[in-house]
Amino acid sequence: MTIEYGRLAASAPAVTTEAELYAVPSGAEIIANLVITNITATLATFGVAHTDASGAATAEDWLAKGESLAGHSRITIPITAKNPETIRVEAGTADALTFHLAGMKKI
Repeated sequence: MTIEYGRLAASAPAVTTEAELYAVPSGAEIIANLVITNITATLATFGVAHTDASGAATAEDWLAKGESLAGHSRITIPITAKNPETIRVEAGTADALTFHLAGMKKI
């Protein structure tokens, strides 16, 4: 068993569509924090989904959907996942949010 610590994924979406942020590699599991930061001065909305496999999120996958985040603020969401699960994100305003997933990956 190998344990690695650090950044797993990061994104600053330029569009407002749902996208895969991170797919847990084969045979791995993660314990991480997802930090969502609003880099603008105005309110922005976001979504975070934890899916069973790759592909678009369904209703039961959303941990947060349409949540508001004030300008120049951030929120941290703890995440645990194993292969073949994915973490998907959605920004309600293009170029307003960053998503940063960091923590431990055990292979």
